[in-house]
Amino acid sequence: MSRPSTAFETARHVVSAANAPGTYRVAGETELLRLSLEEQTVPPHLLDESLERAIASWVIARGGRRLNLNERQRSLAPADLDRDPVVPVRRLISIAPSNAEIVGALGAAPLLVGVESSSDYPPEVLGLPRLGPDLAVDMAALAALQPDLVLASLSVPGMERNIAGLDRLGLPLLVLAPQTLDDICGDVLRVGRALRMEAQARQVADAMRATLARLDAQRRGQPPVPVYLEWWPKPMFTPGDRCWSNEMIALAGGVNVFRDRVGQSVEVQPADVAAADPQVIFLSWCGVPTDKLNPRRVATRDGLQNVAAVRAGRVVPIDESLLGRPGPRVIEGIARMAEVIRQARG
Repeated sequence: MSRPSTAFETARHVVSAANAPGTYRVAGETELLRLSLEEQTVPPHLLDESLERAIASWVIARGGRRLNLNERQRSLAPADLDRDPVVPVRRLISIAPSNAEIVGALGAAPLLVGVESSSDYPPEVLGLPRLGPDLAVDMAALAALQPDLVLASLSVPGMERNIAGLDRLGLPLLVLAPQTLDDICGDVLRVGRALRMEAQARQVADAMRATLARLDAQRRGQPPVPVYLEWWPKPMFTPGDRCWSNEMIALAGGVNVFRDRVGQSVEVQPADVAAADPQVIFLSWCGVPTDKLNPRRVATRDGLQNVAAVRAGRVVPIDESLLGRPGPRVIEGIARMAEVIRQARG
């Protein structure tokens, strides 16, 4: 979860985080950029199209869907950042593991010529060139593979750096950043259109929607079980109000105890978890195999010894690939959570 020192680099500017939260410094300049989900302020002489795209990417990666840049407002969508391929896609790169999984579900894995380092599914990606971690993709190595299209992501803060890098290269890109399970189904369709595989994409998306509808019907009438889902332990990160994980937890029969926190991925403290007193805790750390997760260590954190989930022994690791990747396998992730939640009900 460590982040590069450079926040992003545009055609003209190298931007890095300044000392105060939400402030950023442009190399060679004294005036600061001030960025938040509510408003973004940039010295006018620094603002150009590439910097505006980078700031829009920054907002989207944190769950925002509205730009308020120097008091000019407009709505945002990940598709606003797309750059269409100029030829039929024969050489495809994915720089998020969820994107590679969507490609695999469409039967298009043979088109992939490179992936980011944590991509491990479908099996066809295992032998492909690795382009570095998803928060710091090696743009030179990516460009050397001469892709017709890059499938990018803004599902995690920090990924805006990759969008700015692809903009500098001028490469065609498709940007995915879903906030709901239906958005994920929509992303399957978007990828299908870009690859000219619309029929396959409709089949996958329709099957996902049918399964989600069935799961929704099954859980109705049951009181939801309070759940804490942990994406990272230090600092502690969990889904906020703008993340598809809320729906996954709900369809499994639970309720995210931090569903009211603003953002896609939000930081919490042990005291917050203790106050919420979840009955189930799921550990699904980004990029960490489940056999490396030790549920007993949760009880060593200040104030968590008396949390209901800890006392009942319901601190359960689930592979991050099933809970943290917005792709077709979210269905399997819901099923894994539902099994634990049913046991919690007794």
